Amino acid sequence: MPTLAAISDRANALAGQLINYAGPIHIVAHSMAGLDARHLLSHDLRGLASSGRVASLSMIATPNSGSPIADVLAGPKPSVLDVPLWILYNALVDLAAKIGLSLAAVSNLTTQYLTQTFNPQTPNVGSVNYYCYAGSGLESLFLTAFRDHIASVGETADEKANDGLVSVKSASWTPLAEPAWDTADHASEIGHTLNPPTFISAFDHIATYRRIFARAGVS
Repeated sequence: MPTLAAISDRANALAGQLINYAGPIHIVAHSMAGLDARHLLSHDLRGLASSGRVASLSMIATPNSGSPIADVLAGPKPSVLDVPLWILYNALVDLAAKIGLSLAAVSNLTTQYLTQTFNPQTPNVGSVNYYCYAGSGLESLFLTAFRDHIASVGETADEKANDGLVSVKSASWTPLAEPAWDTADHASEIGHTLNPPTFISAFDHIATYRRIFARAGVS
């Protein structure tokens, strides 16, 4: 899938791959990929929803109602007088430049876009089982400032609890299938960490994914 593209483009690319499978198809999606899959299903790309081939969608730390981190990056540049936010903004801009991340793609992850545009246009498909999962821990030190920022702007407990990029509230498009993983951040949810030298997470993602598969009905 085109990593840095908008949701609609990514969803079309995903549909182009899934059309080759007869089904039942169980989609397990991390982060933005959950939005791609929701778009694919709601807009019935390649007839994958209406054909009944997609049986379930399991979303892991998908920012269904946006991420305050995307809000910082895609919003107005903060004043240097707001030192923490100014530092965070510049760190994000620098990171985006290094990985070639388009701000147009980031705008698809903002709170405003997802809650006011994407979600109203992207209802669930009745024939598909939706499962949501979230992390609320911190393993990668690089994510500390991001995690602290999300906690600082959140109003409720589940808006404050987050994995360094996505709050528990945002990940809960449907009620969480199990309690938020308090030892997993956004990287360790897929078995990685941003900490050298190993970059290998201590979070048992293999056992976690086995539970996800079993709950979705994958034999």
